[in-house]
Amino acid sequence: MNTSPGRAQYRIAMIVALAAAGLQVWMNLAVGIVGNEDNPVNQGFYGVVVTAAACAFVARFTADGMARAMVAVAGVQALLALMLATAPSNARDAMGVIVLSGGFIALWLISAALFHRSACLSARG
Repeated sequence: MNTSPGRAQYRIAMIVALAAAGLQVWMNLAVGIVGNEDNPVNQGFYGVVVTAAACAFVARFTADGMARAMVAVAGVQALLALMLATAPSNARDAMGVIVLSGGFIALWLISAALFHRSACLSARG
């Protein structure tokens, strides 16, 4: 069994990414991120999770590809937050969307950093 430090970093990165995706879907299904769970604006948050899955597939789940993929997903999350926070129809939920999306952006970037570290450690030895 391969227990190299790079492999451990990869597993932690994958756990963080899956937790971010799962938490986002769960929150959206349970109470909705913008307004209530029936608000059609919330569909965009499912799009972020689909983007993460598609990027991971394109990256073929390699550590260096996953690092770039998670940075891209963080960017998609940030763009979605910016669009929703500046939409006049969501004015009352703007700060909540920004704060919550900021937390998800942080999780995606933590995952990216861990994947990057895994790629560096694996390349060394």
